[in-house]
Amino acid sequence: MKWEAWSVVFTGLSLTCVTAVVLFLLVAINPKDAAYGSTPLYYAGGSALVAVAFNRASAWAARRA
Repeated sequence: MKWEAWSVVFTGLSLTCVTAVVLFLLVAINPKDAAYGSTPLYYAGGSALVAVAFNRASAWAARRA
């Protein structure tokens, strides 16, 4: 694939991870089961880190284009 295409792919993955962060934060605010504990917060943090990594990868791919 060309670098422009990789940039679009990484941007899409980053936005998907941002959506996951919002979803996990909403689950943490209003859990259906008390057994969730702090797991949604860990997942939100992990998703946020992956979103930043994909964002940086997208910027890197855009510079190579």
